[in-house]
Amino acid sequence: MCAMLILHLGCVQSSYRYGISNSDLLPKLPRTPNLITMGGQHPRIDSIERTVQYPRKVFRKWFPSKDPAEAIEPSVRRLQAVQTATDYLDLNGLQGVYVDVYEYNPREQWNRLRNNSRISPFWKYTGGTLYHLGYCLLPGRAFGTDRFNGFTNTLSVNSTSSSNAVFHAGYVKKLYDQRYPGTYMAAGWLPIVPLVRDVSIANDVMTYARVKQDWPLEKALLPQVYGQLGGDTVAQATSIIPGAAYMPFYFRPLLSAAGGAIGSATGSAAVKRQESKMSNMERR
Repeated sequence: MCAMLILHLGCVQSSYRYGISNSDLLPKLPRTPNLITMGGQHPRIDSIERTVQYPRKVFRKWFPSKDPAEAIEPSVRRLQAVQTATDYLDLNGLQGVYVDVYEYNPREQWNRLRNNSRISPFWKYTGGTLYHLGYCLLPGRAFGTDRFNGFTNTLSVNSTSSSNAVFHAGYVKKLYDQRYPGTYMAAGWLPIVPLVRDVSIANDVMTYARVKQDWPLEKALLPQVYGQLGGDTVAQATSIIPGAAYMPFYFRPLLSAAGGAIGSATGSAAVKRQESKMSNMERR
């Protein structure tokens, strides 16, 4: 998996650049404070969530996690994830971001799309509309997924994972560094582009954690980013190989999931190596 190899060979740097690299774009970026919105009860979405999450709850009941963090209430862990993501945004000077926490509000999302002056009308009502449709049909709140929608400038935090939340916050920094953000978002549907983008974001957030000397965050990020890049690598490979169009519809998602699992295992192995190295240094 070339993406994971790139990460392993030294994408994590000894110094970190806070803020965007293209200073010419700074006057065009939002200067308002980031706005955090907490979701309330939503009977229909909550019902879908209970159905979707039931197998996971059964699995955790049969095979309880040894991670002490799992004993903390999900709502508390979600707030910790939000804090980690917003700290990243603040330290990088990224403002004007809507941070939706466990929320589902299609009307508000549509209003944000319409009012986002950084996105051209063409991309708003083509790519932005498609993103909005995905938001409505596959609500991240029900599936516990985090996501950054550059068309509405909304970071949705629905999981309880700080590493996942900060990884998706990395998309904000990447988009703010683009002169044509609508075109950049649309390019994400092209082959290879998502993989290149995610490698860059993985580099950024891993270096951020390393420079801050935040080992708990870096430890959580390693399986997260390796898994993300593993799934991306397989997904992009299957999109360009001959005959991919004739594969069963479920084949590509299964291969991507397998790539993600292998990547996550590789990241977990990297954690053990790093912990062993730290332990040896402490003994000296």
